Amino acid sequence: MFPKLSRELVCILSLSVCFMLLFAADYSMVNMQKIVVSSIADDNPGFEVEGYTVTGITYTMFAITLWFGPYINYAVGTRLTMAISALGYLFYVGSYAMETEWAIYAGGVSVGIAAGTLWPAQGHYMIENSSPETTPRNVGIFWFIFMSSNMLGNIFVYFAFHGKKYIGQTTRRTAIYSLIVINTLAVISFMFLPKSASTQKVRDYGPIKTMRQSWRILVSPKMLWLVLTFCYTGLQQAFWNGIYSPSVGFTLAFGDSAKELVALSGIFMTFGAVFGALCLIVLSGWIRGHRYARRMFVLAGCTAQMLAYLISYINLPNSAVFGNTHEQSLITPSAKLAMTASLLLCFGDSCLSTQIYSLIGDFYRESSAEACALYKFVKGVLVAVSFYWCSHLGLHTQLVIIAVMAVVGGAAFFVADRPSDVSHPVRKDNIVSTSSNGYENSKV
Repeated sequence: MFPKLSRELVCILSLSVCFMLLFAADYSMVNMQKIVVSSIADDNPGFEVEGYTVTGITYTMFAITLWFGPYINYAVGTRLTMAISALGYLFYVGSYAMETEWAIYAGGVSVGIAAGTLWPAQGHYMIENSSPETTPRNVGIFWFIFMSSNMLGNIFVYFAFHGKKYIGQTTRRTAIYSLIVINTLAVISFMFLPKSASTQKVRDYGPIKTMRQSWRILVSPKMLWLVLTFCYTGLQQAFWNGIYSPSVGFTLAFGDSAKELVALSGIFMTFGAVFGALCLIVLSGWIRGHRYARRMFVLAGCTAQMLAYLISYINLPNSAVFGNTHEQSLITPSAKLAMTASLLLCFGDSCLSTQIYSLIGDFYRESSAEACALYKFVKGVLVAVSFYWCSHLGLHTQLVIIAVMAVVGGAAFFVADRPSDVSHPVRKDNIVSTSSNGYENSKV
């Protein structure tokens, strides 16, 4: 009835809990960042920080660092890399308690660098502790526990912001200090992460060889198609992770509940993400046996998000992305519709992200750190671009762009998931095979 707690499963569960604690603080901070920055400016007119720009800087540093992330992972070790990276996230959350411009921008740089080393190590550790048969299950377990992180922080933020139209310093700092405590627990948990179940030796890679290997993967036909999918995942992540919820909070037509809806939106996002991960866990066996299963999950995810974009377009005003507004969109804003869109956004993200990891696990098992770094690099660049244009493009314009990319990204995934030619791995009868001359088995 229940899976045996093998060494592999213990490693996956431990990794999942570490990320749940770390991102309980990070996602909550990002979710309320624009609101916090705006409220600091209300108390201090000389304070000039643009929350979206800070996030854009974060993802710019993230994208740059990803080119060195795999090498750091091999040189320092997967577990130590993740533990050190968690400290960068701690500085980021703590910087908002200082309420100074230099600290907040420095925190954005810090977390960007930390993320660039964290995610390649996470992908390597996960794939290293998964076989082709257990990859869908393990990815589902990780995503289920990881995305539960949104629930922990946002429940607190919901009650902290309850009934408040404007957020004062005491409320801000209480919320931030609580997130600092959670982040500190994450740092400690990474220090006790179990040693990988795999006995595979770490390759003797230098920084140049690692970057060369990453480039070889990037220019492969399958990865070139996946880049389009990665671009869409970046745009949709920026939208749900830092644009949508603040836009709900800035829509003053919701009344006094507008600010508390920011946290409630995060909670409904968690419900959507967790439901998507549960579907993957329950259907993991079917996914391995069905040729079109991954594509069906991606189609379901893109469809759910397209519906969320439509709801957002008619429910939220175009100016909501810029700050507090009394304007309305096509209808009188509905909190129920806003929460429905939150749920659909993260259900779709869960479907997309889990299937991308599953595909990487099948086709790039021998170069998992590099493949995950490329995925996060492309995604990070598009997230940064999205946050940079946030200050200039209205919400409705952004929604149209993202919706078009949903179609392009979904179609590209369908092409990439097809059986490949002889130089690339092919999924047949639940077995991943790779030819002897494929770069997946190359030893640089």
